[in-house]
Amino acid sequence: MKTPFKIVLVSAIALFAVLLFNTFSLKSTASAASSSIKIPRDDSAALHLSEAIQIKTVSFGDTLPIDTAEFIKFRLFMERTYPLMHAKLEKQSFNEFSYVFKWNGKDTSMAPYVLMAHLDVVPVEAIAESKWTYPSFSGKIEKDTIWGRGAVDDKSSAIAIMEATEQMLENNFTPERTFYFCFGHDEEIAGKRGANIISQWFKEKNINPAFVLDEGGMIDTEKFKDVQRPVAVIATGEKGFVNVDISVAIPGGHSSQPEKETAIDVLNKAIVKVREKQMPPIISPPVKSLLEKTAAEQSFVKKIAIANMWLFKNLVIKGMEENKQTNAMVHTTLVPTIFKAGIKDNVIPSIANATFNSRILPGQTSDDVVNFVKNAINDERVTVKKQTISLMEASSSTPSNHPSFQMLESITQKIVPNVLVSPYLLIGATDSRYFRPFSDAVLNFTPMQNAKGFHGIDERIGVTDLSRMISFYKLVLAEK
Repeated sequence: MKTPFKIVLVSAIALFAVLLFNTFSLKSTASAASSSIKIPRDDSAALHLSEAIQIKTVSFGDTLPIDTAEFIKFRLFMERTYPLMHAKLEKQSFNEFSYVFKWNGKDTSMAPYVLMAHLDVVPVEAIAESKWTYPSFSGKIEKDTIWGRGAVDDKSSAIAIMEATEQMLENNFTPERTFYFCFGHDEEIAGKRGANIISQWFKEKNINPAFVLDEGGMIDTEKFKDVQRPVAVIATGEKGFVNVDISVAIPGGHSSQPEKETAIDVLNKAIVKVREKQMPPIISPPVKSLLEKTAAEQSFVKKIAIANMWLFKNLVIKGMEENKQTNAMVHTTLVPTIFKAGIKDNVIPSIANATFNSRILPGQTSDDVVNFVKNAINDERVTVKKQTISLMEASSSTPSNHPSFQMLESITQKIVPNVLVSPYLLIGATDSRYFRPFSDAVLNFTPMQNAKGFHGIDERIGVTDLSRMISFYKLVLAEK
């Protein structure tokens, strides 16, 4: 046997051995524990969520006014529905419609926990109203389902927290440590008047929470079909957020004699150029953990690829790019959400504007996004400008071995049979980002399953989901 051939053969065997060793070393660290508590169906809470949905606490935009009458109505609803919470806990208002409740614990020397939810919802497009199964703010309860805007995002979390608290107060319960409940009223428009102001108050009072829990990850039985068990994803970090405006100014005129290119033509081409490309992929630590935990229970081929990403990283990324949710976990996304041009059908507009919304991966910045847009368009006629009003860079991550993560993992295993709990990266943005600079553990999770319709048509949640959420928060409140 010739020496070169021997070298190739030995190298191939060594490579195969390394691949197999790494693959068999990738074992699931998730417990297969069965549910240890019975979750009672809470029809009373379902009625309360239904009523909350019917109150139109809509956030339309950063510079647009809110319907204060609806937000006052929601405050009165809270006071009437949860009297013990308002009578026994300390309450503070921020900018009139955001609230903080303080439940003093037995041991005030322990750093407090914070539970968060937001009270506002996104609007429903008038043109889409007819496509809803039930009216979008009806709060209709049909069998096991509660329908309406806010059912998922995020009035269900707020109601579940308040229901859990009220029920435990009825039983004269006192938590071991102090809890703060933070309810913002403008999360859907970046939380600048709500959670941001609340977080500043925490910093001024030198209150450093040991743990902050907000909306985010959920229980999934659809996207991880090969795992063949529920997967509860707890977000340990968030993507950033930036809007990028692009505009074109070209003299218009009468529509009967158009130039070869108009402002709209140039802007359209610019949008297409940006959408045809993606920013470079990154596998962040939360996503790496998610891949490893789920792959450990999937096919042998997937195990090989994920256990040996030093060799198969591009293949893994390509697989994730096939699905819009997983693609967003490995790419900073850019999508046009606003397009403005024209005032009359026979007038060629002189100015055309569009806005891209971008969700930024850890490891990339808003400046990287702007530079990518400029390079992709490569046209001096197109002006590119970064908005700063709602800018938020990608967050740091909470380690998955943090005691708070392990606590949520244990609680989730008690309320969801045979669940696999994993870290992941939140592809949206929440109010909790304002707390990350002064809390070691900020996590995003609500134990609803396969949530449907958030920010879209037919938003809805099951009564069983809401009941599970109440039991979940009760267990969190009972933690030491």
